[in-house]
Amino acid sequence: MKQRIFQRRILAILTAVLLLSLQWTLFGGQRASAATLNNAAMVTVLDKDGKPIISTSVVKLNKDEKAITVLKELAKQKKVDFQTKVDPNFGEQIVKIGDSEPKYENGGFYWSFYINGSESQVGASSYTVQNGDDLLLKVVSYPAKTIKAKITAKDKNKKEVLPETEVEVVEGTSAYAALKLAAKTKKIELKTTVDSSFFGYVNNIGNTKLAEGDYWSISLNGKPMEVGLSSYEIKDKDKIQLNVVGTEPPTDTNDKNENPDNSNNSDGKIDDTQTKISKKQVEALLKSTANYILKNGGSNEFEIVGLKKSGHTVPDSYLKNIENLLKENDGTFRNVTDYERLAIGITAAGKDASNFAGYNLIKKIYENERMTNQGTNGIIYALLALDSGKYKVPTDAEWTREKLLDYLLKNQLKDGGWPLYGDSPSVDITAMALAALSPYKSQEKVKSAIDSAVEWISSKQDKNGGFSSAINGGDASETTSQVIIGLTAIGVDPNGKQFTKSGVNLVQHLLSFKQKDGGFAHIITDNESNIIATVQALLGLTAYNDYLDGKGSIYQFAGSQSSNKPNEKPNEKPNEKPNEKPKTTNDNLPKDTNQQSEKTTKGERLPNTATNTYNILIFGVILIILGGVLYVNARKKRV
Repeated sequence: MKQRIFQRRILAILTAVLLLSLQWTLFGGQRASAATLNNAAMVTVLDKDGKPIISTSVVKLNKDEKAITVLKELAKQKKVDFQTKVDPNFGEQIVKIGDSEPKYENGGFYWSFYINGSESQVGASSYTVQNGDDLLLKVVSYPAKTIKAKITAKDKNKKEVLPETEVEVVEGTSAYAALKLAAKTKKIELKTTVDSSFFGYVNNIGNTKLAEGDYWSISLNGKPMEVGLSSYEIKDKDKIQLNVVGTEPPTDTNDKNENPDNSNNSDGKIDDTQTKISKKQVEALLKSTANYILKNGGSNEFEIVGLKKSGHTVPDSYLKNIENLLKENDGTFRNVTDYERLAIGITAAGKDASNFAGYNLIKKIYENERMTNQGTNGIIYALLALDSGKYKVPTDAEWTREKLLDYLLKNQLKDGGWPLYGDSPSVDITAMALAALSPYKSQEKVKSAIDSAVEWISSKQDKNGGFSSAINGGDASETTSQVIIGLTAIGVDPNGKQFTKSGVNLVQHLLSFKQKDGGFAHIITDNESNIIATVQALLGLTAYNDYLDGKGSIYQFAGSQSSNKPNEKPNEKPNEKPNEKPKTTNDNLPKDTNQQSEKTTKGERLPNTATNTYNILIFGVILIILGGVLYVNARKKRV
């Protein structure tokens, strides 16, 4: 009897470790996070027609580094020809970059050097680049053609902190450089940072007091700017305005939820934990959470979905990074979840994952021979990816929607939950399955499975409103976020009675993890923000906001390719790379999903801060072998 109990404990521990490894690689493993750089600048090189020889790029700076050195190193990275000559009077001068070699004869063209919107009074060989600089090198003729734009900034009270300032800049100047010039003209302090994905980022203007969660919103000619300041090239007569927007604490008691557990305390005051979160408060929370990610996050696919769905701009470098990643790997990855997460991210960014940079990632999914190697995860994310843009799947595909649905439904446990592997249900996996099944909830067999899963999740909810798990180290905010995402996708209110325990519902419980800096903690007792937890919280809050607007799953986007019927007729396929068949191996061991491979930002490759997923895989193999040995020994001893 003791041996049997011991055996069960060992198997439970092995399952827990593998699931923990899954969660780590799903949200935290192998990610080369793009983030704020301590000492960096942006560089752009344009030819005489204003076309980029070197597109706007972020470069890290060494101490007291000259502009000429920065340009040389960047040209070397970009494999662009860069030639100089030494003049005894003016020092080292640029002769040729790429195919541009201007000749300054009879008023002809020449290289002109601009620093933060102003033409430099010194050459590139003399100027020491400063952190946050915007450098523009352009071929111009004398006099260089200029344009005018107006810049202004207001605080939360609509008070001007940067009075409307007209700047005159050369064509090709970025809005970021124009802002720098306007602030310099008015002698107003401008605090900025450079991010490897988001480029130039405004922290503050003047002495503006920013409350928790506040940030600078940018409008262009009266409309929200769709790209970042560094990526927008100023046009003549443009008007750019920056305004402080932010959050207000969720203390609005005008939207009270009738609480079956009596929301009034004995002193007659409303208990904040029993007050329904209003839509206005959710929208404010979305801003502060997204702002934390903009400052601290990278650009993996889940961050892209969260930012896009919450109304923010996708980083300019994201799609370029994916294009580079696909080319470096010839469009081939070991795991089906790599194709799935990339397809979701590309679709979220507004592009077609069935024909992106010449690769058909959708075909890589529905013809994948390793679909089930990662347990139910591959199946779940296949449905999410295919339905993210309602992509067409041929009826003769290896994995049609119908086959994916059948597999997922057959692997649901009797209690209503779904496991990653085996017969140990997981709240996280079950919640993800709900999101994957949401487009098919009108089907009777799917509806029955969903109802059973919802009841099971509710039964696992703790009295505090969350889900305690030894695997996650306790009550993890990510699980609460995942449940909110799953429930809202199928139209179930996470604030409803079924998910309100002791007066606390799921959304209220999620907010208990919120930190002062706008991020969310993994475990409440951590008392510090965690980027993975914050990304999941953004997804959860966005899902709830969409639910209030009557929308469906956050993993579905406009501009779809087809309907989400189980099967589709074979369709004409877009241009594909010749070796479209994914590489496979005989290794059937699980390796997890959503790993962010090392990516190239504009300007330089980010340091690989990745967790070696293969180490995790090997560790999992060792644990499985160990479990097998213990199991065999236990059987021998019983005999």
